[in-house]
Amino acid sequence: MRLRIIILILALLAFLSATAGGLLYYHSFKKAAFQKTEADAYSKLKLLTDHLSSYLSEHTKPVKTLSGIKELKTALKDTNLESIYQANQILDNFTKSLDLEVSYLMDKNGITLCSSNRNAKDSFVGKDFSFRPYYKKAITGIPATYLALGTTSRKRGVYYSHPVYDENHDDILGVAVIKASVEFVETKLFRKSDDTLLFIDPEGVIFISNKDALRYKLLWKLTEEKINAIENSRQFGNGPWAWTGFSKNKTNYVTDKTNARYLFTSLNVANYPDWKVINLRNYKKIESQVSKPFVRVIGPVIFSVLILTGILVMVLYQLGIKEITKRKKAEKELRLSEERYRHIYHKTPVMLHSIDTEGKIIRVSDHWVEEMGYNREDVIGKQLISFFTPESQHYATNVIFPKFFSTGFCKDIPYTYAKKNGEKMDIMLSGYGVRDEKGDILRSLAVSVDVTEKNRTQKDLQIAKEKLSQYSLDLEQQVKKRTSQLEKTQNNLKNLSKNIIASQEREKALVARELHDHLGQVLTALRIDAVWVEKYLTNIDQSAGNRAKKMCSLIDDTINDVRDMAYRLRPRVLDDLGLADALESLLSDFEKRSNVSCVFKHDEISKINATLSTALYRIGQEAVTNSLKHSNATTITVELKNDDEGIVLIIQDNGCGFDVLNDKGFNGFGLEGMRERANLVGGKLDISSKLSHGTSICCKVKVKG
Repeated sequence: MRLRIIILILALLAFLSATAGGLLYYHSFKKAAFQKTEADAYSKLKLLTDHLSSYLSEHTKPVKTLSGIKELKTALKDTNLESIYQANQILDNFTKSLDLEVSYLMDKNGITLCSSNRNAKDSFVGKDFSFRPYYKKAITGIPATYLALGTTSRKRGVYYSHPVYDENHDDILGVAVIKASVEFVETKLFRKSDDTLLFIDPEGVIFISNKDALRYKLLWKLTEEKINAIENSRQFGNGPWAWTGFSKNKTNYVTDKTNARYLFTSLNVANYPDWKVINLRNYKKIESQVSKPFVRVIGPVIFSVLILTGILVMVLYQLGIKEITKRKKAEKELRLSEERYRHIYHKTPVMLHSIDTEGKIIRVSDHWVEEMGYNREDVIGKQLISFFTPESQHYATNVIFPKFFSTGFCKDIPYTYAKKNGEKMDIMLSGYGVRDEKGDILRSLAVSVDVTEKNRTQKDLQIAKEKLSQYSLDLEQQVKKRTSQLEKTQNNLKNLSKNIIASQEREKALVARELHDHLGQVLTALRIDAVWVEKYLTNIDQSAGNRAKKMCSLIDDTINDVRDMAYRLRPRVLDDLGLADALESLLSDFEKRSNVSCVFKHDEISKINATLSTALYRIGQEAVTNSLKHSNATTITVELKNDDEGIVLIIQDNGCGFDVLNDKGFNGFGLEGMRERANLVGGKLDISSKLSHGTSICCKVKVKG
């Protein structure tokens, strides 16, 4: 009986021990399983985040290349059919070559000028996208990457924008944009997981998900103000953005509307501030996956313990073996994941390297050692600055390294590498710091971009600019010298013309005096003799007397013609009485010889030199003569007056007028002669005329100051 009790007690103790051990094992197994699940989820999420960041940033260089193409600049500066056609061909080629959704070109105002989808129903051409953040950044000179839903196409995509500069890189002409679809990301990266994967913006809008029903919904409940802000940004269409029902309860748990729990893991995406990739795993599903195999084993184990303790030990041993096998399998998968990451790191065709907090190189990519000409064993463990030129070493040690290990980030830092063969390589280095759980930087991950050829091109361009500037200066000096020579020649021609006109006036005056003084006197004497002959013959022979009378009449006509010729060549009144009286006499003579009414108005004119009075008289004479010959005018008005600076002569008629711009006779010798006379005395001649509205000629001469 006592033995039975002892056995019973031992059995009970064995049962209780087995039960307690089973429970303890179950909880430890469950904890380890959850930790393993969390670690696996974090590793997968980290790899997914790296792949996502790499894909979303892969077109930053192509859009920069696109913005520098000459045809795009030409289309922005001179918008015509040919330039738009050339730009569209470039955009078509980029879109097709890079398998993009669309490429387009925007002007300074945000209007789309060219697009690879110009023939589609959802074409962007002519649309205003100036409200988009990627345009606002690029137009200020900052390249941008932007995730959004297309306002026209209603398709999700990642937008890459870059400013288009002019040839001198001084002025921004417009913005080049590339849009790549995110359907590849959702299909290739997110569909592989059974968990709920979300890619959300800073406000919690789900942009990419492996669950179609969650797309464009809000992960967390937001205020009405924030929802309005999302709607106003037009980044994700017009909504509505329903709440998914998820809410945070604990650090690593979230619950949905049914209070079902989910394990929550999130990671930020590099180059996209506050954008996160989130992994949600159903807690019950994980618990079920953990407990089912345990329950299948624990029942027979407890029953076996009651029958035989040894069997229990064997069963527990077998369970331990299985657990170890699972752990080894998990470790193997982790190693494979690390190997895949290492393969991607080394085989990426970019110069990548990592350094520790002491500045020593701990990892480099294959492309890095190939470009530098070293073997990997010659590099690992060496100071990074030992591969810099002395100037870059000083800059890195005193400026960049302290700042980097403080902030954990640097971008586009100019360094110069010294290759193994002695060549220099100009690079732009960007990197970020990998931190531990405490937030301390453990190591860096940096990328170096070779800009040697770019710097050399910029230097050559600067030299060419300096040569062009010197050539322009020389050309300007030659132009000034030539201009001076032309001005001197023009002055000589002006003086020559002035002398010719003065000589003509002297000749006319001389001829007029000869006609008046010599020929006039001879004709007068001849008339006196002819009158005497007439009187003498009239008493002797009437026929001869009549003949002599006709001779007297002919001599009178000749005297009048000689007097008119002398007056037209050089009116004596101009020399004796002045310009006003000469013009009045001229108009009186014209009025007698025609049926045109001539009106003369004049102010009290101060005394002027003979050259100016002659020039104004000849201009008036030519103008009145032209009116009588060509205008069919009934009234001619001549006005001579003073103004603030000098003398003004105006000749107007009410004749037929002419077209100043198209009349072939406008540039005849008469008008040109008037212009030349006005120019020689420092005056200005203006001619205005309209068909059927008469003609007005105004000559202004400055005689003061």
